Amino acid sequence: MRGPETRWVPDPLAFTARALAGRGALLEEGEAGGEVLALLPRELARELGLAEEVRLSAVEGKGRVACGLGTPLLETVVGAARQQVPVAAARVVREPAPKASHARSLAERYLIRNGVAEVLEVRGGEATYLVAWLAYVAEADERHEGVVPLGVGAADGAVPDEGFLAGCEVDAEEALAPWPGAGVVPGAERWLVRYAPAVQEGALRGVREATTRRYARDDERMAEYYAAMVAEARAPRRRVDPAAVEAKVKHLEAERDSRLSDLAERFTLRVHSRLAAALWVAAPVAHVRLRVRRRKGERELALRLPAGAHGFDRLPCEGCAGTTERPALCDERLHVLCETCVPQTTGRPRCPACA
Repeated sequence: MRGPETRWVPDPLAFTARALAGRGALLEEGEAGGEVLALLPRELARELGLAEEVRLSAVEGKGRVACGLGTPLLETVVGAARQQVPVAAARVVREPAPKASHARSLAERYLIRNGVAEVLEVRGGEATYLVAWLAYVAEADERHEGVVPLGVGAADGAVPDEGFLAGCEVDAEEALAPWPGAGVVPGAERWLVRYAPAVQEGALRGVREATTRRYARDDERMAEYYAAMVAEARAPRRRVDPAAVEAKVKHLEAERDSRLSDLAERFTLRVHSRLAAALWVAAPVAHVRLRVRRRKGERELALRLPAGAHGFDRLPCEGCAGTTERPALCDERLHVLCETCVPQTTGRPRCPACA
């Protein structure tokens, strides 16, 4: 039987020292044990409310700044660390490269909704992906928190499927190995910015629907309650001055409108999101060159099948911020268009990219 796992607990002084060094501080171990001499950049010293030269210690003492558990300095450093986005790099080592025959078979069945395709080449290789995890908090009458993954091909913005993303999760560490010389692709983060709203909205669809149902229920109940109150006020059991009746009715209607307005505010979903972590991934892939034709025009498309995926990466739409695995082509330049831009492939599709 495997015993309980023992994890190393970081020392508060060492943690604080590393955090300050990461922000430009110069450190030197003090002559007395348990102390660190730190020379802080002027901006950092001003931010922390410290002198530029400080003596750090786990416990308070004369001429020393304490950074033990519960101290203001440690709390500030921990808060700043929480705002940072951890970025790592890894290679896929457990999943084998897709077989060329399998990739060719998939490519021969690849659907161009209003054109024809021909496989030109299938070859193995490696591709760099940027996988990010987006953390969101959605608040209305209830609070919901969650994390959603988003992966993109770093060079072209094609989106891998859930099978590939599952191989990059924390519990799939055995499938990954460190990648010291990560091939970072400049500008790849723009694809995350492009796709993040749709991915987040997909994760929140169930929350929005449940919130809308609860709002409709409470709105109906409140409207029915005040309708009954108004009906009762208009039919008093004893003789009442009509002016008094109308005044009471107006008061009830004003109160109803105010409470309904408050109810709408209460059920308005407020969403806050941030980038929680990012991972550069080098994965074995099968590259496919595809020649596509539409009317008298033709162009080439590059498809990619990464290890662990069930299908080709979804191509970025050239007419909107979406993606597609069943593209259509425009007539002029054969732009790749998604199902939203071209819902029907009959006739001559209107191309947002050309417009």
